[in-house]
Amino acid sequence: MQLHTARLCLDCQELHDGQTCPVCGSESFAYISRWIPAPERRAKPRPTVEPPEAETYRRLLSPERNQPAPSRWLRRGAFGLAAVSAAAWMLKRNVGGEKTPGSGSGNPPPDGNGG
Repeated sequence: MQLHTARLCLDCQELHDGQTCPVCGSESFAYISRWIPAPERRAKPRPTVEPPEAETYRRLLSPERNQPAPSRWLRRGAFGLAAVSAAAWMLKRNVGGEKTPGSGSGNPPPDGNGG
């Protein structure tokens, strides 16, 4: 019986590796590895071998690192300029829209003196 699969029956304290205890038929158990640490089965861990597509996916998921610095700064600058221009346009539009109802004609209001 392997330590990884050994179970202790909580009712009759029998060691087994099945789903139910062979002595009392109980299904309540605890794994022995909870109290006794199981060593690694292999002497050496398996080496991690990456598929050749892994590097391609890394490049696709992080294009920022692969771009040269000048093009990155150029793109950021263009985005900043567009954002500032849009904000200025919206501000100008909002200030122009807050005129009083009588001041739209451009002429001064009549003062009542006929002239």
